[in-house]
Amino acid sequence: MSNKLFEIVSQVLNTPISEINYKSNPESIPDWDSYNMFLLLDEVEKVFNVKFTLDETLEIKNVGDFKKKLMKRGINGELI
Repeated sequence: MSNKLFEIVSQVLNTPISEINYKSNPESIPDWDSYNMFLLLDEVEKVFNVKFTLDETLEIKNVGDFKKKLMKRGINGELI
């Protein structure tokens, strides 16, 4: 099964999906800067049909944090 979240991160941050895991963060992905974080947030919100609050976005430090936020919104972990 494909990991939709990893696919989004790979596409937005121009990083091979094989190099992405739930611990991936701005230190491990060179293109993960403040601008691309906004693009990443926007794409995740569109694909999963959610809207994060400002506080939620400030808490996102790695790919796993995206998954946690999505699961809190009721998204099935297997679909993320």
